[in-house]
Formats: sequence, C-alpha cells, structure tokens
Amino acid sequence: MSKKRTKAGVSLITVLLFMLVATIAATATYKWLTSEGRSSASRMLEQEAYQSSVAGLDNARTWMTYHANDVGNLIRQFIEGGNKPVNITDRLRPLVRSGQNYQVWLTGVNTDKPTYKLKLVSYGESRNGTRHGEAAIYNVDG
Repeated sequence: MSKKRTKAGVSLITVLLFMLVATIAATATYKWLTSEGRSSASRMLEQEAYQSSVAGLDNARTWMTYHANDVGNLIRQFIEGGNKPVNITDRLRPLVRSGQNYQVWLTGVNTDKPTYKLKLVSYGESRNGTRHGEAAIYNVDG
C-alpha cells in the first residue's frame, strides 16, 4: 500500500510542474506578442513620418519646377535675410492626410556658378507626433 501512495504523490508533483511550465510559457508568449505589437506600431509611425518628409521634398521640387520666378525671389529672400533658413511650407500644397504633416525649409543656397544649388530640409510628422527629417540638394538652372 505504501507504493500506491508514493505513485500518487509523484503524479501530483508532475502535474504541478507541468502547470508551472505552461504558466511560464503562456506569460512569456503574452509579453512577446505585446512587445511585437508595440514595436510594429512604432515602425509604422516612423514610416509615416519618413513618407511625410519625402512628400514635402517632392512637393517642393514640383513647386520649383513650375514657379521659376518665385524660386528666384526665394533665393533673394534667403540671401538678403542673412542666409537664415526660410520656411517655404506655405507655398506648397498641403498634405491631405489626417494627422500627418511636413515643414520644408530652404537652408542653403550656392550661387557661385550659373547653376544654383539649393539645400532643402523637410521635417515630416506622423499621427502621434513622431518626426523625421530628410535633406535634399537641388540644382536650379535658368
């Protein structure tokens, strides 16, 4: 009869150990899934900010292509202002995305050669306020 009680005690301990391992595995899986969800959302918002900043640069390039006289005035404004950055966002088409936006700045002009070089910096913003900056140098001729 003592062997029967020993076997019953071993099976109880085995079941408790199995439940402990299952609980630890479930907790680890839950934490892993939660952190993956947060990092995925973070990557998505960073991508939104990046896309907003690139959209600002593309918009500025398009604006410069079709508004040559205004670009000349912008260069003069930059030089006469003591080479301080000039915000050109108001001249561009707005980004039609809820919560996303960009700011585009003219931060540098090189007029040493007939083909001018303009340095633009665009700061994109996602829905939660995540920001990303992109810079581009454009050659302007004419």
